[in-house]
Amino acid sequence: MIQKQSKCTSSSAGTTGPDGGHYSAGRPVLPYSVPPSLLSVNADSKTIKGTSFGFLTAILYMAPGTLAGVGNVCPHASKGCLSSCLFTAGRAGIFKAINEARINRTRFFYYKRSAFLAQLAGEIAAVVRKAEREGMRPVVRLNGTSDLPWEKLAPDLFTEFPTVTFYDYTKNVRRVSAWAKGEFPKNYSLTFSLSESNRDHAETAIAAGVNVAVVYDGPTIQGKPLALNNGMKPRPWFSADESDLRFLDRPGSDGRGRFGILKAKGKARKDQTGFVVRMGGISHA
Repeated sequence: MIQKQSKCTSSSAGTTGPDGGHYSAGRPVLPYSVPPSLLSVNADSKTIKGTSFGFLTAILYMAPGTLAGVGNVCPHASKGCLSSCLFTAGRAGIFKAINEARINRTRFFYYKRSAFLAQLAGEIAAVVRKAEREGMRPVVRLNGTSDLPWEKLAPDLFTEFPTVTFYDYTKNVRRVSAWAKGEFPKNYSLTFSLSESNRDHAETAIAAGVNVAVVYDGPTIQGKPLALNNGMKPRPWFSADESDLRFLDRPGSDGRGRFGILKAKGKARKDQTGFVVRMGGISHA
């Protein structure tokens, strides 16, 4: 259970969350404590696959959307994305304590931002040391179950850890457009994430040379471009389930982005919003 930190009655007064939410004096502070850890290191089957490529992967998992009750960490999420979120996939869909820990981290992030960032930097430093001991390269995904602009929230992280490759999925088309223009830290990579309501933004990302992740439930044919039933033009594709190392993915030979295909997981298997592209929704051009 999440325990309330001592003397946390109105400590958030006057602070602003990443979604612009303001916490006024006297507003009740929800129960939280200083988390024992922020990052999960090679903690799931997909990130463990990265070790075969020589990478040690650390991921920061928060409580998606507004589930933590303190602000919105997924301001660009669609209805389908929120209902199908990986918050419910894998071990997190079985063990209640995992998601309680994610809620606690999110509240700590909002209520004690400086302390959160200091702890995060310390844990990234530990990941770097571990990677060095094991002869691997450190990589960090800051938005495991969130979509926050870390290049603005914590820009110093990218310069403090130049040997770390940071990467994320995002539904924020402005972020991927800026990244494609070279306006991001050089060690931060983005992949756009398709939903049932952002087709036009996905097309913009592809035109800019950014790969687009597509959650689907159906077959694929190797070497054949995919045409989705949402009106997007057919594009070459690759499996994004072979590892979580999205920064290794390259755009198409024409310089435009490709589709990164992800299998539906957790509640996404039962999605009816259109977020998951079904078997009848993919054809091969």
